[in-house]
Amino acid sequence: MMKNNCFLFALTLLTCVFAHPKVLADEVWTTEEYDNVVYQSDRNKTAIWSYGRDGLLFIEGLAGVSENRGSYRGYWVQGSSSVRCDTYREGANGQPSYHWGQLEITFLDPEFPSRWQIKIGLCDREPTIVLNGTPKTP
Repeated sequence: MMKNNCFLFALTLLTCVFAHPKVLADEVWTTEEYDNVVYQSDRNKTAIWSYGRDGLLFIEGLAGVSENRGSYRGYWVQGSSSVRCDTYREGANGQPSYHWGQLEITFLDPEFPSRWQIKIGLCDREPTIVLNGTPKTP
């Protein structure tokens, strides 16, 4: 009886792994500037991604969305950049940072994992700098 229970448990676990790879796969991309852009967590409707040594992306409306992703807005923040803004935004561990900017991200493929293109700006300036994200496959 114990062998049957272990077998059924293992079979169920394998079925879950192979039936739902999207749920279990980490979302990691590479760009022209950063080797690892990582989907870290969700906070309410905002997805939080990390990049580089201390950079974060806060993408509004993306949290919990894994299919048919479109375009989203948000902001990036990091410990330092070429411009110090007059105002601050929340950075790592909730600490304020004066190095941030707006972003617009558009997912390019309907299926998971998707490539994306992000436009970033400095402080309150319109996003004009373009980076392209390509999924890293495990």
